[in-house]
Formats: sequence, C-alpha cells, structure tokens
Amino acid sequence: MNKYIALKLVIEQQSITKAANIMGYSQPAISQMLTNLEKEIGFHILSKQRHKLSLTAEGQEIYPFILKLINDHQALIAKQNEITNQANSLIKIATIPSISQQWLPELISAFQFQNPNVDFSIIQGDNVSIPKLIENGDADLGFLNQEAAPDCQSCFIKEQTLKAIIPKKYQIPANVKELSLKQLTKFPYILLEEGLHSESLNKFHEIGLKPTIKMRLHDSFSTLLMVEQGLGYTIMPVDQQLEEQHNIRVLPTNPIITRKIGLLSKNEILMTTAAEKFIVFVKKHASELN
Repeated sequence: MNKYIALKLVIEQQSITKAANIMGYSQPAISQMLTNLEKEIGFHILSKQRHKLSLTAEGQEIYPFILKLINDHQALIAKQNEITNQANSLIKIATIPSISQQWLPELISAFQFQNPNVDFSIIQGDNVSIPKLIENGDADLGFLNQEAAPDCQSCFIKEQTLKAIIPKKYQIPANVKELSLKQLTKFPYILLEEGLHSESLNKFHEIGLKPTIKMRLHDSFSTLLMVEQGLGYTIMPVDQQLEEQHNIRVLPTNPIITRKIGLLSKNEILMTTAAEKFIVFVKKHASELN
C-alpha cells in the first residue's frame, strides 16, 4: 500500500520531501514509488506546474478509488487488530462543530468508561463534507442535519432547539424570556456556518426578515467568544449552563428554530465492532442529550 499512501501524502503535503519524512523513506525512494505506480496504472498521475503538485485529468478520475483503497486497507487492519486484541480500536467520527462541542464530550466520556480500549478521532466538517468523508472511508460515522442532507440514509437521533446567544452588554431587560427574530435584526449577526443549509437564515427568510451578517465562522467555540466580546449575537443549539461560563445570555427565539440531527454510518461490512457498539450507545442515550 505504500505507493498509494505516498501519492496521498504528496498531494496533501505538496512536497515529495515532506511525504518522505512522514513515511520514513528517502526522497528518491518516494519518487521511485510514484514512478512505479504510474507504470502499473499506465498513465501519468501527477503534474508539476509553478511549483505546485497536482493531479492530471486522468489522476483526478482514479484518485477517489485510491483513497477508498487506502481507507479500506486501514479498516482491514483495524478489524484484524480488534480480533487479535493487538491494539485499541479507533472510531473515526465526522461531525458538525456544534455537535462536537455539545454532545460528543459527554457521549465519548460515558462510552470510554464502559469501553476503555476504544480511542476516538474527531473530524469537524459540514453537512456537505461529512457524507463524503464517510463514503471515502475517512470516517466511520457522522452527525449531521438531516434536512441539509436529505439524500443521505441517516438515522434520526434527536431534534435540537436553537437559541439566541447575545452579549450581556445588550440592553435587554432581565424579565425578557425570549427574543423575536425581528428584535435580533437590530444587532449584527455572527453566523455559525455548518454547510450550505442554515436553519436560522431559513427561518428569518420565511417571515420576510433579513439579518445583518457581520461575520461567518465554522467553529462553535470561536463563535461564542466573538459574542462574548460584544461583536454580535448568534443562534445555535447550546446548553443553558454556558451562561455561567461565559459573559453571555441565552434566550429562546420567537418563532422557535429547530433541526433534526441524524447519524450516518458507512457500510456495516466495513464497520468495526467498536463503531457498531458506539452507534447502539448513541441511540440508547439520545433522549438524555441536550
């Protein structure tokens, strides 16, 4: 598999030298691997233009199959290690940022308490990239918004309610128990982007409103910090406890904004026993999630 892994690293690192260092080979050895690979396949895969290494047109067609081959081989090794107890099992999870902050710490902690020989790798993505990560084998399973990925055969886990998060310096009376979307349009909006689909923006548009988007971020924690600094408000699923940890207020919106979270997984034939157990665990404890 080394020649395929070498190609993947060269593309990712944009350097044969860096790929060689990662794999523990010399630069000429990596170059020879790539030459042999192109001879075996029968056409050129790589081209170098203006100091940039890129795939040829033929290489772009075959590269997804090479990635799948690498990931399937890694899945084989993982299953072999699991059967022979030679190493800890690894579960690779792709998820939208808000889920990695809100659900995964509690789920993983409880699961590892019962299964201490299981490790996790978390890949943050969006509702577009997560299905691709699973299809390519880069992730075993993924959490996404079902409405944003209607073509995916995901299993419904839970409906989440999104809430408005505002800086405490906003002059909102303490007795106010909810904020209308019309009220929020007076302030700058810090949008947490988790793909092409946005539940909050859709809700604004449904009632004929247009928020003033001041900033777009792809990380939920960074978004909270921006709000805390008074740069604007955001709307996302959040624990009420965050009010105690940050200089913010959390209030329901009117109208209410919800989304359905689904769990997508790769072909069960390629799943490790640990990943299958984690999926069962998530479904069992879904009602306990915030």
